[in-house]
Amino acid sequence: MDQSRTSFPIRFKDKKGRSIVIRPYERTDHDKLQEMYDYFEPKGLEAGLPPPEDNVRHHWLQTVTSSFFNLIALHRDQVVGHAALDLWDPSLCPEYLIFILQGFRNCGLGTAMSEIMRDMAQDSGCKKIWLTVRSANTCAIRVFKKVRFRFRGGIDIDREMELIIRQKTSPHPSGKRKTTKIP
Repeated sequence: MDQSRTSFPIRFKDKKGRSIVIRPYERTDHDKLQEMYDYFEPKGLEAGLPPPEDNVRHHWLQTVTSSFFNLIALHRDQVVGHAALDLWDPSLCPEYLIFILQGFRNCGLGTAMSEIMRDMAQDSGCKKIWLTVRSANTCAIRVFKKVRFRFRGGIDIDREMELIIRQKTSPHPSGKRKTTKIP
């Protein structure tokens, strides 16, 4: 994966002035990430995720962390956010997941993590990514729209959104047209 635009770790202050570090997940982070999901509320509300049952949630997390590209957000060594993108085949339309611990929502963290994942998808050659969000989750929808996700399909309790990763052409010094990606 080309990480030319993104250098980790990324440090920033959220809207409440808290220092947050965003970086790729490592296996040694598993217990801290598991703890975030154990305390996460509400469980099971967004397309059944994170699963409310402990054993199902633990298995789901193991699957996501072993087969997706994962980012975590840390505050004082505690995981407060997790985003994952299924990049095993970027030529397909990868699924995007993001969960922010209560107390850290509406502070810019979801937007920051979503922008980073959009850039990672673009750098990996993805043409689009998609997610599922509950129609009543207006805060999450506002974040996704900031990053340029748009609704697709019909209106229901759960809605799908997709982000088309646009391409534009620009002149190339050789006189040939060069295709470059834009966010």
